[in-house]
Amino acid sequence: MWTERLPYLYEPGPEVTVDEQLVPFRGRCGFKQYMPSKPAKYGIKSWVACDARSSYAWNMQVSTGKASAGAPPEKNQGMRVVLDLTRGLRGGRNVTCDNFFTSVESTGLKLYASLCFMQKYPINTDIR
Repeated sequence: MWTERLPYLYEPGPEVTVDEQLVPFRGRCGFKQYMPSKPAKYGIKSWVACDARSSYAWNMQVSTGKASAGAPPEKNQGMRVVLDLTRGLRGGRNVTCDNFFTSVESTGLKLYASLCFMQKYPINTDIR
């Protein structure tokens, strides 16, 4: 798949961001998602790690939804996504993402991999 080649084609700078992206799509697809907060409400959701300066998609995963009917929801999905997308990234980089992706476990693992892990907070959030 072409997404497997993305990390070989570019070396990201010191700032990397991880976030979700909704590719607009209204056709038939088993994992099409509805996200009312996005401009295009229907589409295919993907997780993307991008170089913050150039916006190059260094790594990505397509979200296919739940594993199977009746299966329990995945725990720490955000942590798994960050770890998967930053695998192979050399140390000395700042990884920025929103609060969906953060947990104590992922922060500890990123520090172990010598990556600086930052989280975005809404302006009115008390972070004490």
